[in-house]
Formats: sequence, structure tokens, C-alpha cells
Amino acid sequence: MTSRYISLRPDNVNPDATISFKAGFPVLSFTIQSQAAILDPRSIRINGELSVFKDLLAGGSTPAFSDDVAPRVMMDNRLGIFAMWDQLVIRHNKSKQICEHIRHYNRYLSSYLGVTSSVQDMVGHLNETCLIQPNPEAMYQNVVASSTTAQAQNIPKKFSCHLPSGFMMSGNSINLLENSFGGIQIEIHLSPDSNCLFSDSGLIAAVPPGATGDMHYELKNLSLTCEVFDIPVDQMSQMMSQSSGALEFNTISSLYTSINTSNAQLQYNLGLRNLQSVFMTFTPSKNINTLVENGLATVYPSNDDVTEPMCAFNRIQFLRGGQKYPVDFDMTGNSSTRFPLNNNIAGANGKLFNISDSQLAKQFAEAIIPEYMLDRTSLSNRNLNRNYSMDAGFDGKGVITPDYKTLPEGGALFGLGMRYSQFNKGQDFSTQQWGCSLESDLTTDNPQSVFLFFKAKAVLSWDTSNIQLIT
Repeated sequence: MTSRYISLRPDNVNPDATISFKAGFPVLSFTIQSQAAILDPRSIRINGELSVFKDLLAGGSTPAFSDDVAPRVMMDNRLGIFAMWDQLVIRHNKSKQICEHIRHYNRYLSSYLGVTSSVQDMVGHLNETCLIQPNPEAMYQNVVASSTTAQAQNIPKKFSCHLPSGFMMSGNSINLLENSFGGIQIEIHLSPDSNCLFSDSGLIAAVPPGATGDMHYELKNLSLTCEVFDIPVDQMSQMMSQSSGALEFNTISSLYTSINTSNAQLQYNLGLRNLQSVFMTFTPSKNINTLVENGLATVYPSNDDVTEPMCAFNRIQFLRGGQKYPVDFDMTGNSSTRFPLNNNIAGANGKLFNISDSQLAKQFAEAIIPEYMLDRTSLSNRNLNRNYSMDAGFDGKGVITPDYKTLPEGGALFGLGMRYSQFNKGQDFSTQQWGCSLESDLTTDNPQSVFLFFKAKAVLSWDTSNIQLIT
């Protein structure tokens, strides 16, 4: 088979080829039509140009300039352009049924990219393709900001990003013939400006010049490119006879909840037959959809208390049907106040040991990708610790701690996880309830949002007119 690359325009854009959440276009859609070819989903790329503006004026929006002073418009440097992708939906074009749907896509990718990409990746190919940067200052100067104030020019930043998901990365080929699987439709739900943009100083400038209360982003010159293989004439009859089949891949199901207690109980009826793993991330609920905080940061749960803001986990249990599973013991962090270890007091300020527990860190990483498949990561004690504050530069004890927005090596990267799969078989949670018990130092009234991601094996069976997703 000979291959060729095709480029597709979006199904829905403004007449000037722009799209943005603020302009009322919250969904970006592409359709790969039926044709006599085989599609490699791994080759799909979303291309375009990103511009970030700090205000919304009648005479035209003002770009973020490289010499702006605080407060400056900022994006999550680990996510880059992925911060704008809130949901990913892949549809069967003929029936419009869903092949895969990942909610909270940008939060999922924050953990996935952090665990599976190195700092060198952030500086290298992910920098070029996905606008990902290793630290906040590089993010501002190289991606968010355009020219200087004196030049007053908007210079869009070009990107060409892949779409990590089970359907895309499974290695399955798609027969695009009309009487076979046919075409697919890809929908990307855009994230609100207030969820993917934020102030670097936690403040908003309300009065021009320099107003940042209407910060927003704009995407332009969007396209989808992919590689397809033309079906030779001598194989056409064989390919046309493929009127049904099945595709197997791992997919992500997500749930959202919140906790506001030191003893939180999470329990759900998942209905998943082949659960591979589960992991969860946390962020203060008050930080979501606000222009002053990074609502996409994956931080430790935190108290609304400057004297000891970052919480420690004293006991963690993963459950199935109310019983401990797959480990039948309590997991106790190394910074636990319930069962303190020797010499876990750091410094004269009396703060508990700030380095994250190694067992919890390994379980979190393995829940995202098995250890034998992990050949690079940015997970380290520099971004997986409790030695930072949710309020810039103040810990209440006279000790200077970094702001969570400025942690090195990509930023805060905390989560809890558990791998259930041995030899890729998974565990059956279709009849038994999944649960997790979290005992922590969360003692103040400060609700924490919890994003749960369940990785399970799915089988997509299809015929010439319909599909069925079995999980």
C-alpha cells in the first residue's frame, strides 16, 4: 500500500477561520470522510495557531507582551496547547455513536504527560509540537507573550499536537471504506478561558492599560492532518468484505467529586469488567474556573490555613465490595501525623517531612503506565513534595516556600493511584462497588475537588451501520 497525508479543515469555524470559547464556539469538530483507504489513527494531528490576549476592548484585544509586569497572563506549562482541550469525543461518522469520550481531558493529560515525558521532552519535541515548556517563565516568554509593548504586534504560536487516547494510540487501523467501518468524527470541547488561563501573581488588573480581567485565547488556521494508505486494486474486494469487526483498546472513564473532611469515603458502581487501574488528582475547588489561580494544577489537598496549608495522608485504603483490594493493608504515608516515622521533622519550623511517600508515588505512576513500559518521566522529588504553598511566598512560619505555580520540572505532580491489572487482564468491577478511603490532615473548611480516572479495557464492535462499545 502507498501512503499519503491528507489535511482537513474544521467543520465549524468563524468566517475569518478563528475559533474561541469567548466567541461562542466551544466545540472544534473534524470529519475524516469515508474513502478507499486505511487510516492510522496514531498519525492524527491537530494543527493551528494560538494567540493569548489580556483584555477585550472595543478597538481590538491587546496581546500579552513579553515585557508586561505582574499581573501577567499565564498558562499551565506542562499542558501547553492541551490546556485548551477540555473533552475529547471520537464518533462513528455514519451512526454518530461514540467510540471514545474522555472528560476532563486536560486534567488527565496533566498526569499522563507528567509521568510519561521527561524534562528534556518538554524542552524538545513537545515544545515544538504542543507548546509545552519546562517552567512558567519559559511558558510566558515563548508561548503566551507575543512581541514587546513597543512593537505591539500579535505573533501567534504554531502547534501540531497529537491526541493521546486509547482509540488513537492502540495501533488499530481503520478501514475507511463506506461498506466497512467508514469515517470518523473528532470533537474537541474547548476549555473556558477562566479554566486554562490565570494570573501569575494571583491578582487581576481591572483598569487599562494592562487590564487582565478579560484574558482569553484564540485559535486560528486550524486543520487536521493524518496518514492514510490507499487500498490497491487487487486488495479492494478483500477490504470491501470487511463488513464487521472489533477493535480493542484501553479507554479512560472519569468522575468528579469533592471532599471536605479528614476522613473521606469514595464509592462508585463502575460497571467495568476489565478495570486496569485508577488514579485521582486533587485541586482546591475554589481554584477552578477562576482567573487568579491555576485550576489545572495537580497539587496536594490543602487546608485554608497558612500555618500548615499542605495536607498529609495518614491512611489510604483501596476497596472492592467494601473490602481492602488489591492490597489487604493500610497504606500510611511517610509524613503521617498518625504514625510518625523517626526523624521526619524538617527544620526548626516543625513542619512534617515534605518529601512524598515513595510507595504512593510508584503506585500513582504505575496506575498511569506500567513500570515496564516507562522509559522516561519528569516525576521527581522536586515536583512531588509538600514544600510549597497555595499562597505565593508565605507559609505562616517565617520560612519562604515556593508558590505552587512556580515549582520546577513542570510543576506540582501529585496523585494517588492503584494498578489492578496483572498480565493486562484487569479486574471485574461490574458487580462489586469500587471504593477508596482517604484519611488526611484536611481539617479546615476548604473543599477539595477530586478528579478520578479509571483505565479499563474496551472492545468496540462494529458493522456497516452501527457500533457498540463494551467496557
